[in-house]
This record gives sequence, C-alpha cells and structure tokens, in this order.
Amino acid sequence: MNFTKKMFQENATLEDEVHVAGDSESWHIFMIVFQVILALGITFGNTLVIASVWKFEPLRIVSNIFLVNLAVADLLVGILAIPIRIAFVNLPMVRQDMQMFLQELKESLQMSPFCFLWQIASVLLLLASLFTLAAIAIERFVAVRMPFRYIELCTTKRCVLVCAFIWALSILISVLCLAFVKEQLGNTCRMADLVSPTYFKCILAPCIGFVFLVSWVLNMCTFYTARKAVKCSINILRDNKASEWQMLSTYKVTVTAFLVLITFSLCYIPTVVFTAVGILKKYGIFPDVVILLLFANSSMNPIIYGLRLPLFRRAFAKILKRENGSIATSNYSSENA
Repeated sequence: MNFTKKMFQENATLEDEVHVAGDSESWHIFMIVFQVILALGITFGNTLVIASVWKFEPLRIVSNIFLVNLAVADLLVGILAIPIRIAFVNLPMVRQDMQMFLQELKESLQMSPFCFLWQIASVLLLLASLFTLAAIAIERFVAVRMPFRYIELCTTKRCVLVCAFIWALSILISVLCLAFVKEQLGNTCRMADLVSPTYFKCILAPCIGFVFLVSWVLNMCTFYTARKAVKCSINILRDNKASEWQMLSTYKVTVTAFLVLITFSLCYIPTVVFTAVGILKKYGIFPDVVILLLFANSSMNPIIYGLRLPLFRRAFAKILKRENGSIATSNYSSENA
C-alpha cells in the first residue's frame, strides 16, 4: 500500500492533484469507468456540434464560428486530457504492470518531458476555452448594442482570424511556463513542483482573472440590454413578424451564451479555489469530484445548445437519424431560433 501511494504521488496529475478522495482499488475502477463514459459523451456531443455546423447551411453563421472553436477545445479534452489521466493516474492504482511501466519511464526520462507536455496541454485547453468565451461575449455585445454595425464588424474572415489568434495566444501563454522552470524539480508531476509560482502569480492568474472579468461584464451588459429591448418592443413589433422574430432570436442566443459562461464558471471555480489553496499552503489537494467537474464542463455545451437552440436540436436529430434535408422551418432562420 505504501508503494502504491508513493507511485501515485510520483505520477500525480497536471491539475496539481494529490489524491485524497480514496486510494482503494475499487474507487479507481469506478473512476476509470466514469471517466471513460464521460470521455465518450464529450467526444460524441462536441463532434455532433461540429458536424451540425459543417453539414447544415442555416448553422453556418458568424456566431457559430466561436461555438465550433469552443467545441474543438472541449473535444480535445475528451480525446486527450481524460485518456491521459486514466492511463497515468487511475490505471497504475489497479494494475501492477502499469506501475512498473511508469517507474521505468520515470527512471529513463525522469518524467519531466511528459509532465511538461501534459501541463502545457492542460493550460492550453483551459485558455482556449476561456478566450473563446470572451470572444462570444464580445460578438454578442456587438450584436445587441451595435446591431447596425454587426455585419460590418463581425465578418466571417475576422471571426476565423480571431479563432486563430485565440489558439496562438493560448499556445504562447501555456508554453511560457517553460521560462519559469524550477532549478530543482519536485518529485511529482504537479505543476507546482515544476514551475515557479511567479508564472501563476504574474502571468496565468492575472490573465485568467482579467478575461473572466471582461466576459462577465460584457455578458451581463448584453443580457440586460437585450432583455430591456425585448420588453420595450414586444408590443410595438407584434405586427412585424420578421422584426419580432429577429429580436427574440437575438435574445435567445444571448441568454444561451450567458448560460455557457455560467456553466463554465461553476465548473472551474472549484479548481481555481483548490489551485489557490495548493499554491498558498504548499500542497496540492484536488478531490476527484473537482477534477470530474472540470472535465464534465466539456460535455455541457452540446446539451445547452440542444435544449436552447431549436436549429441545433433539429440538426442533432437529423444527424442521429441519418436524414437529409433542411433544418429550417421558417423564412427567418439565420439566428438559431
């Protein structure tokens, strides 16, 4: 048992975790099964989102470019982050041969190259998702507060360039941790044992905090403006079905974007709290529930789209039923209503 605990500590995850939620073999078997199901759900849901936008023309609109970008980041969580965590955290606790393999890997490579790669990928996916949410907030703000300039400002080319910039900036910030490598590495694969706290305090934390703040402020302003406009204009536009539909559609998409941000925040706040505790108190305690909540966020968005946006819901149904044909049911179908 002592050897098992030691192996687990040496191969703790990139999310700065030291396992405390249960060291029993049955617990890790449960974790493996649950994470496999979660990874399959994440992969299936986000692939469905990407395929829907690719296949159905009514969904090929500017605002959905960012939804696809977010789906790509979430998809990578399902096909990379979760399988790696299962292989290097849970499997060694139930299979002796995996423990021996990881020990040999540590002795030959000292685990540091793999650990840094894992850490960079983790930070990269987090930042890509966060920056995409900020881009969605800006796009919705322009759509609601500057509707007459929306077509001019939010072009397809500009949105694609923004997505490229998001990934480039995410890669830059995540790789920047290599400039803050500790002179003496710790015995675990936790980021706190690999990278100087200066990286967290001066780069990562301010960046995440600023983008979170901007996203929340923009979303709240947009939501308030859209709700006020709907209440004031619903009676005036009752005879103009096209204008009424457009306003209600914009409001629905705005609320959906806000729900995505709220869900992201609820799933990531526990991680941020535990990270702060781990850095300040010199230990990293990440209960499995917190890690699973972090991963589960990547499966939430397709569910939100299906529940909130009828065009996505009809697209999902047609893909699953292998049906062809249009998903639009009215002449006013350019905004997912």
